[in-house]
Amino acid sequence: MVQIKGKIEQKREETYIHPTDEDYIGYTMEDFMNADIGLTKFGKIIIMTIISHDWVKSNNEEFSAQLTKFSNSLNGTSGPTALAIKYGYTTPQLLAIKNDAENYAYFILKHGAGATYSKGWTDTGNELRGGTGIVSPTWPMGDPLDAPIPPTTPVLPGIESRFRVNASFAKDQTKYLTADGITMGIEAVSTPFVPGDGLPDLEGKVGDGGHPFFTYTKSKYQGVNIYKNSNDGKGFVFSHTVNDPTYTDYAALPAVGSSAVWVYRAYYLYKGKEVGTISKDVTVTVTGVVVHE
Repeated sequence: MVQIKGKIEQKREETYIHPTDEDYIGYTMEDFMNADIGLTKFGKIIIMTIISHDWVKSNNEEFSAQLTKFSNSLNGTSGPTALAIKYGYTTPQLLAIKNDAENYAYFILKHGAGATYSKGWTDTGNELRGGTGIVSPTWPMGDPLDAPIPPTTPVLPGIESRFRVNASFAKDQTKYLTADGITMGIEAVSTPFVPGDGLPDLEGKVGDGGHPFFTYTKSKYQGVNIYKNSNDGKGFVFSHTVNDPTYTDYAALPAVGSSAVWVYRAYYLYKGKEVGTISKDVTVTVTGVVVHE
């Protein structure tokens, strides 16, 4: 794919003017179909079909949710659901589908806890080395495997492959309906981009040098406008326009030995205008740090 992309870029430099509209994201179908990459147009169509229409989620959290949706659509509280009966899933199939979903969901849960545990050690180390508190920091506690208890039936590697096979069991039947597939979570469903529906998922923490560091999902937006309340009596005031998916507030930190609570919120930007709903407030406590030269 890297080689294909490179040839597309070379071709578009020869024949196209780069667009400036904020709606432009990546390479268009026209770019791909006109690029000289050693494939017939039919071959290009096949590649685009594979790349663009895979219904399995690539994001781990979304994939886990997809597995759970598939399992719940077939495994009812008191037995097989109507969809399971319609497509003839057997009891062993249904149990295997449920076990795969439960095991991967447990991985997602503990994987997130692991990241939190790691951050806990980092924060403790920072406090031990340069903190100004008057209470000794406590050692972070690992997330025990018995809270909650792991799934009772372990599964072999290859959950995604099994998921595709189990989904195809229904998809390959002549009575299969796309509407059923949507209910089962095994159809690629595109969601139209509506700028006015945007709600920035702003997240913040103390980053390098003690400065607040933020992330958000940019999607097809131009960026965000950040507003900040420094708790200085002025309330929220405009702070910065951010076009990248990350942002560090390099405002002067409090004096060494002092701390301050700063609160942030954000609006999405689309074609130069604020759109959608303002984000939740994100609070970051900053302290003065000693600069080592």
